[in-house]
Amino acid sequence: MFKKTVLPILLGVTLGIATFYPITFTNQISLKLIGGVKRGNWITHFDQSMEKQNPWLRNYVAFNGLLGSIRPEIIYLETMWDDEGEKISGEYDYILSGISPECRYWSFVIYDYNNRRMEPYEETVANSYRTDLNNNDSYEIVLTAHPENYSGKYVINHSGKDFTLTMRVYGPVLSYYEQKESMPVGSVTKVMQ
Repeated sequence: MFKKTVLPILLGVTLGIATFYPITFTNQISLKLIGGVKRGNWITHFDQSMEKQNPWLRNYVAFNGLLGSIRPEIIYLETMWDDEGEKISGEYDYILSGISPECRYWSFVIYDYNNRRMEPYEETVANSYRTDLNNNDSYEIVLTAHPENYSGKYVINHSGKDFTLTMRVYGPVLSYYEQKESMPVGSVTKVMQ
């Protein structure tokens, strides 16, 4: 009885999870299966729920109820690498700099390697409402475990843990979908001590 009913069900569930899991976050497998855009050290999936997009990703968006995550509402850009091509590490401090994208709101947030938020969460986010911009609409944010060393700077606290960095752009101008290379991405440079 077990071999005829329970075992096939368990095998089917296991295969389903193993097949579906790689496309639930942006990585090299999901980029090949679903399609995406690589901009320097950043990768993203544009047009997450557009008709022409891969149905697997559209179903994933629908399954998770990401109501706000439909074109032209949101673009996520993710990186695990600095500008030198080295994996971002909690051992170092980094300067995240760039030009503010044309959108209603943007934010940066760090997650651990399993895509879980890090604590203290309030210190792991920078956004367009709280981050001061220079005259040319550029920003500079320090990623560090020691915010006290950067008085007067806007910091994201990685608490010395390895992390990934995600840029979330809400309500972007439509030209970013038509000319994907026009989307401004941040530069992540290691602070030399």
